[in-house]
Amino acid sequence: MISSSGKTYRVVGHAIVSADGMIADGDGLMPAPLRNDADWSIFQAALDRSSVVVVGRLGHRRHPNPGRRRLVFTSTIERFEADAADPLATLFNPAGMSVEDVLARTGVAEGVVAVTGGQRVFEHFLPDYDEFMLAEVDGFVLPGGTACFSAGHPSAVLAASGLIPAERQEIDPSNGVTLTRWARNSNRS
Repeated sequence: MISSSGKTYRVVGHAIVSADGMIADGDGLMPAPLRNDADWSIFQAALDRSSVVVVGRLGHRRHPNPGRRRLVFTSTIERFEADAADPLATLFNPAGMSVEDVLARTGVAEGVVAVTGGQRVFEHFLPDYDEFMLAEVDGFVLPGGTACFSAGHPSAVLAASGLIPAERQEIDPSNGVTLTRWARNSNRS
């Protein structure tokens, strides 16, 4: 959870990964087995309920914004600025300004901050996640791919950061896709 000037935001991560924890291939592209209709439907509904979606610069460029407020992580600017190509997007360099400050400056007063990756973005929010929605494609491995977290498989990394698997469901049994809701352990220190 992020708090700023009395404002409270819930931080929820969203990723679909291969069995070995990859979010993309070595070129940063999402292979077909990681594109799943059941997961996509759940993911889009969650983003629709969010106050702001946080995404990396490459993901922002590759996936046009369907009309949601976006915070785009990038090191190409000093602090933050409006995206000239997308009036709902704000470019933001986390090295130059805190997430709390940029949320306040962009008028996001409350709600859910939906973190959608890539790796640098997922890792930046690791201490703040209230929940992480982790979809996995069982049996599909992606050697040489881009890991969700550099420190290991998302399950191990999320557990080490104090989240626990709170609910698991098979969302597409015919394609081996499961969705686990990881929640912050109430004994958070």
